[in-house]
Amino acid sequence: MSLINLKTKKEPQYLSNNLSSTTNKSKDLTKLKEKNTSTNLSSSLLIGESVIITGTVKAENEVTIQGSIDGDVDCHSVLVAKTGNIKGKLKAENIKVEGKVEGEININNLLQIHSSGSVNGKVFYGNIQIEEGGKLLGEINQRDKNNKQEEFNDWKAL
Repeated sequence: MSLINLKTKKEPQYLSNNLSSTTNKSKDLTKLKEKNTSTNLSSSLLIGESVIITGTVKAENEVTIQGSIDGDVDCHSVLVAKTGNIKGKLKAENIKVEGKVEGEININNLLQIHSSGSVNGKVFYGNIQIEEGGKLLGEINQRDKNNKQEEFNDWKAL
C-alpha cells in the first residue's frame, strides 16, 4: 500500500512539474512570436543565385541580389553580389555593387562600387565610393542635400 501511495504522490508532482514546464514553454513561445513579429518588420529579401526575376521588386528594407532581375527595383538598400545582375530602373537609399547594374539608378545616399562591380547607365547619387577596379560608365548626376541635381557633362570612366 505504501508503494501505491508513493506512486500516487509522485504522479501529481510529476504532472505539476510537467505543467509548469509546459507553461514556461508557452511563455517562451509567446516571447519568441513577439520577437519574430518585430524581426519581420526589419527583415530583408534574398534573391538567390539561380533565381531570375522579370518584373518589379519592391521592398521596404534591404534586398540582396545574387541572381538576375530584368525590371525595376525599389527598396531602402540593395546589395548586388558578385553573381548579381540588374537591368532596369533602380531606386534606393544605399546600394553596394559587387556585380552588374545597368539602367537608371537613383540613389539618395551612398553608391558603393566594389572592385568587382560594374555600373552602366544614368546615375543619380548623393555620395559615391568606387574601389580600385570598380567600373562606372554613363551619365552621372550628384544630388546635394536639398535634392538639387548637379549634372556632370556625361563624365565617363572605364
